[in-house]
Amino acid sequence: MTLPDIELVSAKVHDAWMEQKVKAGVFSRKLETGEELIVPYDMLSEQAKELDRATVRAVYQAIYEATKGT
Repeated sequence: MTLPDIELVSAKVHDAWMEQKVKAGVFSRKLETGEELIVPYDMLSEQAKELDRATVRAVYQAIYEATKGT
């Protein structure tokens, strides 16, 4: 099974996360460094982008484990 590029999916994950925060009335979320996270994905630092990438990697690993042997 070929999964989409991690960077592309990470941006989509970030967009969905940001949308849910805004819908919940949250308009600011910061890293310990003070970096604002509720901004478009391409405005994030590499450190902040890595949070979304780690999520996607974990989901991809779960998909792999759930489908191996099928």
